[in-house]
Amino acid sequence: MTGFSRRTALVGAAALATVMPTLVARAEGAGPALLQRYVAAFNAHDTDALAEVVAADYVQHNGRAGQGLTGLQATARQYFQTFPDFHMQLEDSVTSGDRVVARFTLTATHDHPVQLGPGAPAFPPTGKKLVWQGISIWRIADGKFAEHWDVDDLLSLAQQMRGTSG
Repeated sequence: MTGFSRRTALVGAAALATVMPTLVARAEGAGPALLQRYVAAFNAHDTDALAEVVAADYVQHNGRAGQGLTGLQATARQYFQTFPDFHMQLEDSVTSGDRVVARFTLTATHDHPVQLGPGAPAFPPTGKKLVWQGISIWRIADGKFAEHWDVDDLLSLAQQMRGTSG
């Protein structure tokens, strides 16, 4: 029985070694296309299109956006109401395994009150064109973005809305 178990384990390991590069290659191949579709959905302000690239059980690792696809869609709708001309410019991206990392420049006109987080004070509209940077990391599973981490330069954004600089 020991020989059978060892042989079975070796066959299983060989099969996994054969399949894993294919799975990783699929995730890497999907990464750039998913990212382009994600950016296009945001720039079109099309929250329904996010369902094509974001998993229903999407995990968001920041305190500013809702969980799951429906939470992301609600957050995006709020962004688009606050910033009717919100635009995301993809600057750089890297795909490795099941991860996609991207750096963005975000622009919008400050013509509505903006609150940068729960319980934070709202900045009254200034009419200024705002520009800020962000970096996001996604994990891909089953052909969609399944998990997200991000860092946005909210200090720069707040300074622009306050009328101060770095």
